[in-house]
Amino acid sequence: MSNAKELNSGQLMDRILDALGKKEPLSIISVGQTEAFVMAQYTIYSEDVFMKHPESRKANKNEKLRGIHFPNVKARDEAVEATRNADIIGYNTIFESYKELAEKVFNAYDIKPEFIFEANIRRVIIFSQKGKFKEMLRGRKILLIGSQAKNARGALIKKWQNKLGFKIVDTIPIYHYEEIPQVKEEIARNDFDLCLLGAGINAVILAPYIARTLGKVAFDIGFGMESLITDQIVAGTGTRNIGIETLLKI
Repeated sequence: MSNAKELNSGQLMDRILDALGKKEPLSIISVGQTEAFVMAQYTIYSEDVFMKHPESRKANKNEKLRGIHFPNVKARDEAVEATRNADIIGYNTIFESYKELAEKVFNAYDIKPEFIFEANIRRVIIFSQKGKFKEMLRGRKILLIGSQAKNARGALIKKWQNKLGFKIVDTIPIYHYEEIPQVKEEIARNDFDLCLLGAGINAVILAPYIARTLGKVAFDIGFGMESLITDQIVAGTGTRNIGIETLLKI
């Protein structure tokens, strides 16, 4: 994305801290392979192609695995609109075969992000930017959304609550795209400063809604939610191809 400014992990955290300090809305999302695939339906890929693709077969075999069933034009359109409205977009900027699909999707829908980042830094940011991550939490009212939200709550309380004085106001599980309307209602009932999401395509749709409609900071941390729980870097294809040491330095 030639006109987009690519943020490193420190710059990304600085923007989050600035928005929290000024009480301004901010949404950070990540368009990974699944998210790009959802948006590629009937544009990049014909129905015949995407329904035979391993991504849709995995999702349709176990909907909780991807949180969506294919085909799904409604989810596609919501994801496209949310991505267009997001303030900062993460995607695979380094690993070429993954980068290609996301950029094809952005071009197909004329999505021109102002700020981007390498999505895989979310797996390590709790470690590479530990000081700034702690400042993000300090004294905040925090909402957690995702299948691992309750486990993340327990881990955060045990690890940092006494030192940082934050309050986790609620944990909202979400497993499937169809739950989004109900989850939006639950979100609106809460008073919070910061929302951390780990919910795949559903996080992409929810984060810009939280920022634009409720005026809050929403950070789609993806597998970073598991890092909060395990206190370990959760490896994936990106970490293996790019290298954990490289990601820690970005």
